[in-house]
Amino acid sequence: MAQQDRKMIHEMANALRLKSKSSGQGKSRFPVLYKMGRSGDFSGAAMGKVESLLNSKRFFPRKDMRRSRKSATAGHDRVTASNVAGVSYRDGEVVGAAAPEIGTENRGRAILEKMGWSKGTALGALNNKGMLQPVPHIVKTTKAGLG
Repeated sequence: MAQQDRKMIHEMANALRLKSKSSGQGKSRFPVLYKMGRSGDFSGAAMGKVESLLNSKRFFPRKDMRRSRKSATAGHDRVTASNVAGVSYRDGEVVGAAAPEIGTENRGRAILEKMGWSKGTALGALNNKGMLQPVPHIVKTTKAGLG
């Protein structure tokens, strides 16, 4: 589990008055939670703390904005738009699996339709025997299995 994800779970456990610790090594580290005598019942106030943690930008920051170092003149963090991807994928996820179908106003689709393609027909072969779905790309972040 990623360090940022473990940190979020530890802080939520603290808000619920649970004991937490991380176990394992390297990328296989994971949090372990224990209910203690001081934990008590989960009240609305405790759940409110968890909800405020989840709603804070600290755990779910915008990916299309990047914080720059503190400005020497202003003394405040500046947030600037950058060329950072708006979506991040994890190992094993399919890129674009939840993407909507391309609309009719798309230029590429318009060109295909002018060349005779229509929705539901295949690409790349005669007699509608080509590909119906795009080739899926599965994210691979490790180097295992290469070469």
